[in-house]
Amino acid sequence: MESVFFSVIIPSLNEEKYIGKLLKSLNKQTYRDFEVILVDGRSDDGTVAVFEKFRQGLPSAFLLTSEKRNVSHQRNLGADRARGKYLVFLDADCDIDPTFLEELHIEAVKRNFPFATTWIRPDSDDTGDKLMVLASNLFQELGKSINKPYAGGYNTIIKKEIFKKIKGFREDLFISEDFELALMAKKKGIEVTILKEPQVVWSLRRFRSIGTLPALRKCAKSLIWTALKGPITQKIFDYPMGGDAHKVDKKKKIDLTKLDTYLKGIEDLGEKINKLLE
Repeated sequence: MESVFFSVIIPSLNEEKYIGKLLKSLNKQTYRDFEVILVDGRSDDGTVAVFEKFRQGLPSAFLLTSEKRNVSHQRNLGADRARGKYLVFLDADCDIDPTFLEELHIEAVKRNFPFATTWIRPDSDDTGDKLMVLASNLFQELGKSINKPYAGGYNTIIKKEIFKKIKGFREDLFISEDFELALMAKKKGIEVTILKEPQVVWSLRRFRSIGTLPALRKCAKSLIWTALKGPITQKIFDYPMGGDAHKVDKKKKIDLTKLDTYLKGIEDLGEKINKLLE
């Protein structure tokens, strides 16, 4: 079977309203040695129809149907089918620039990294959104500096041989399966490279659908749980998968004063946790 350089793997569930943007961007990629694998969890909407609409413009595209609606299982299914030297995991609500894969290819050839992620930017020009994304990028850098690397499942680039070596995403985890993947790589001596360019456009739809502070509380809770108790194998809060779980009529305005106070609280708590882990 002929290989490609990148296999772009997208898990989906009811993403009809979101996935078209990413597929359109993949159609426009200046670098063409890639395939797209959509792993759909039997969506109830028109997700598959949107994929079929865009697949003709892709160098190579495949649709896999997953009997399980489980993001880790779906990513692993895609990885098993993939022909690429590198697996590029993107979520259906992400977006990329037309030169994303070309820039990524240059970095991969130059650095020969086994595992990477990139900085992200928000899907809006809102000040609060920019603040949160900046905090996320800095958190990635901090995590690497204290040997707790992180690569979001929505933006993970990894050699297929390395992915197999660490046995893929853990399917028994409720959340933070992406954090666990990076930690498992680190335990095997595999470094996670953080690229500042190219960047992935990160969707903040979860923050908009449930509110910024509630979403941040969930992020903080999962971080603390993982740091103090290990992998999260039980449901510790609601965290539904699928585009239909994030319906918002209007973008909620963020109270920047409260957000700043909350982020400062998370930062202080993080310092305390780091001291406990030393």
